[in-house]
Amino acid sequence: MDTIRFKILAVDDDSDDRFLLDQAFIQIVYESELKKFMDSDYLLSYLSKIEKSQYPSLIVLDNSLPKKSAAETLVQLKESPATKHIPVVIFSTLISPQKKKDLMALGALACVAKGTAMSELVEIAKAFKAIAEGNSSGNELLQLAV
Repeated sequence: MDTIRFKILAVDDDSDDRFLLDQAFIQIVYESELKKFMDSDYLLSYLSKIEKSQYPSLIVLDNSLPKKSAAETLVQLKESPATKHIPVVIFSTLISPQKKKDLMALGALACVAKGTAMSELVEIAKAFKAIAEGNSSGNELLQLAV
């Protein structure tokens, strides 16, 4: 098991999207703080095996996940006393206004569009980093929201 404390855990089933997110974090020299998973089961298993002192400062969920949806995962994270304090951002290509409202009501900090250009992804990575380091409440994400 990892002994490193990753500040950001990200879940996305699309390998291309995980690669692009990696590239954005490399550009802001923060890639060592990011750990990625291909589905929510891996994320939840990982969280169950690490010490609370190694919990992340931010969890990023793709809206369209296999097996367990982002909404189901969000509910599970927010209902657990161990993880309910961790901010969760939904990171997706497109979310309907109603779905966004529902996810925010379930406890999502923000719903953010993935962006189509690397420059957009770098700005999103910077916002994620600021939240993970405690330097932001996530307000800049609201400007990037879907």
